[in-house]
Amino acid sequence: MLRRLLTVLVAAPIVIACVYFGGIAFLILILALAIASINEFYNMMKAKDFHPAYWVGNFFTVIFIIFAYYALKKHWEPAHSAMLTVAAVATMLATLWLKRPKEAIVDISVTLLGMIYIGWFFSYFLFIRALTDRGAYILFMMFTVWALDIVAYLVGSKFGKHKLLPSVSPNKSVEGAIAGFIVALIAAAVFGYFAGFALEHSLILGALIGVVAQLSDLVESLIKRDAGVKDSGNLIPGHGGVLDRMDSFILTAPVMYYYLVWVILK
Repeated sequence: MLRRLLTVLVAAPIVIACVYFGGIAFLILILALAIASINEFYNMMKAKDFHPAYWVGNFFTVIFIIFAYYALKKHWEPAHSAMLTVAAVATMLATLWLKRPKEAIVDISVTLLGMIYIGWFFSYFLFIRALTDRGAYILFMMFTVWALDIVAYLVGSKFGKHKLLPSVSPNKSVEGAIAGFIVALIAAAVFGYFAGFALEHSLILGALIGVVAQLSDLVESLIKRDAGVKDSGNLIPGHGGVLDRMDSFILTAPVMYYYLVWVILK
């Protein structure tokens, strides 16, 4: 617990500063998180004796994020979607050199899954950050998810009696999930005020985050359970891997982005 706390005290101000100031600092932060995460993901796939094309996955993860950064500046957002097609074609061609013809389908699938799960979804952090001058919307998401995660963990550890989904994550409880959802609503109402949201939008976003963030966490838990590992890596002292810390955000970011652009900012 002490290592977890010290890591948070050191890392959180750096992350918040990068989000607030944006620009190259934020781009570098997302690139670093994405590169660490996709390699942790591919390492878990290797634990299952799959052979993802590391260099292809890393290359296109970087391309997705950098292209998203410049697409926003040049108004090339529609072209960003075309990059996924290019990545899929490149992955299928790269499999020819993996020399595993009997496992080609699996190797193609896990390589593509890593690029979408990490590279593609992480690019939405840049899209959300670009919607405000000082990153108010992404800070809103971060603080709401952090509040949810902390309360769900503490309540689940202390009062959890009913397992939420034991086949996927034995330690998560219904009590923790409910507490996390309620706190997500409260946190969204508070942080939404500073982000400039009307109360109804804050509460809707809080409900979306309260559900999707926990499902996103469970998806990563399912991947780890299938791979037979406890943590995605050991890069962050007391916290496991980078992917372990990003899991709640991965599916939350695109959901929040589309609510912002389709509902709030339409």
